[in-house]
Amino acid sequence: MLSKRVEILLEPAEMESLRRQAKKAKKSMGALIREAVKEKYLTPTPKERKEALRRLFSAECQIDLPPWKQLKKELEESMGRGIAAD
Repeated sequence: MLSKRVEILLEPAEMESLRRQAKKAKKSMGALIREAVKEKYLTPTPKERKEALRRLFSAECQIDLPPWKQLKKELEESMGRGIAAD
């Protein structure tokens, strides 16, 4: 749900170009601008994604978990029922 508002000033030619592009895409100008903002500023670049994956799979990110049987027992006890997966 959209709940925040921003106001921007555009040159008349920019406004007309956006209006035409929005009409062509069958979208509102607001939707067109939100998509552009997401693509340009809110979507990680391939380099950022690669770095995130490197950190995720690095040695310092590894978690020591107890053996599966112990985890299963703890889960069964906390849920009050059995888990059918061996």
